[in-house]
Amino acid sequence: MTHLLPQIAIIGRANVGKSTLFNRLIEQNKALVSKIAGTTRDRNIATAEWRGRRFQVIDTGGLDINKKNPDQISQEIIKQSQQAINKANLILFVVDAKSGIIASDSELAKALVKNKQKDKTILVVNKADSLRWRQPSAEMYKLNLGQPNMLSAANGSGVGDLLDLIVSRLPADKKIKTEQPNNEIKVAIVGKPNVGKSSLLNSILGEERVMVTDIAHTTRESHDTEFIYKKNKFTLIDTAGISRDNKLKNKSLEKKSIDRSLETIAKADIVLLVTEVQKNISTQDKNITQAILENSKSVIIVANKWDLIPDKDEKTINRYIDYYQANFPYLWWAPIIFVSAKENLRTKKILDLILDIQAARSIQLTDKQLERFLKSKIKQHRPARGRGLKNPYIYKLEQAAINPPRIIIYVNDPKILHFSYIRFLQNNLHQQFNIIGTPIQIEVKKWKSK
Repeated sequence: MTHLLPQIAIIGRANVGKSTLFNRLIEQNKALVSKIAGTTRDRNIATAEWRGRRFQVIDTGGLDINKKNPDQISQEIIKQSQQAINKANLILFVVDAKSGIIASDSELAKALVKNKQKDKTILVVNKADSLRWRQPSAEMYKLNLGQPNMLSAANGSGVGDLLDLIVSRLPADKKIKTEQPNNEIKVAIVGKPNVGKSSLLNSILGEERVMVTDIAHTTRESHDTEFIYKKNKFTLIDTAGISRDNKLKNKSLEKKSIDRSLETIAKADIVLLVTEVQKNISTQDKNITQAILENSKSVIIVANKWDLIPDKDEKTINRYIDYYQANFPYLWWAPIIFVSAKENLRTKKILDLILDIQAARSIQLTDKQLERFLKSKIKQHRPARGRGLKNPYIYKLEQAAINPPRIIIYVNDPKILHFSYIRFLQNNLHQQFNIIGTPIQIEVKKWKSK
């Protein structure tokens, strides 16, 4: 947080191994890799480190500038790639050693030279997996981009030399005065396809960070975007739409995308569950909430596309709140926010709501607070008996953890305390201590006298 990191953009046509190289440079299996052209669509950004220097690596979609009539997604891929090229300190232009130089490679090289980006471009010849492919051909020099750097992203040979070259050409770190963030909050944006997750991310950031189309499963990979807001470090993670549609065109690839989205829920602190307010809550929406609950994640229910609702008076708002709560009764503690990502309506308020929830996640209740709370609740409603003939007796409440809060109930016999009373205490903890947007984990233990 004390330096602005240099940016390295990986560009080239489809299927030359850009994502494999990206994963190799950052030493993570972050980008989806497949033989299907156009697997990578949005810019994928991650931090790499080599010989004490840190820099950001940006994976981009395949550029095919010879395509005369690109479809909507192809146009967006080119747009995303061009943004990466313009912002980059260095460009890794990747070609394929085995297929050789084709027309689209030559056209892209000419464009780099014409746009005066030659000096910041490194020519990378990938898939040189054996000695047979290690010698650069004459056609590679004709690209007019300097010495070809032969390597294999798949097996790692030559990648160390490339990293040495990158570090030697990096600009000096720019030191800026910034305070250390108070918190580091990871927020996953999840939901079904086409509910507006990518639009929401772009609206919050105020820029076109990821592509937006009307085509389901446009987003295939989880994309991390880091920024500071009110002295807190946020990582917003856009994810692929979660569905179980058997008619998916690229079933295996889309399944990988969905699996990555579910993994992202597990890694996040807070989840934004994005829904379309003008449509009914579906079984798939409810399935996603189960994944959130199973991982004990905090959640905000985002009712997107509020611009499509004609009458937005208080009566209408209350009707929709009642509808959401009826469909998600187990998430009664989760705030509901009505937004329009398309019109940038109330999307920035989500960040303040996240900060409120982060405070709730990290709340630390003292023994005295819990003692007073327990006495008042027992006076209000005595513990209900579950199994057996004995009456339950609660000795103490104790907070054992935060993020999310975990409360231990000490009783004479855990088996005889009825689950409804546990829920009663849980619900009242939420209300009395304003623990919004986050679950409270409850553990019942047998009291052992000292």
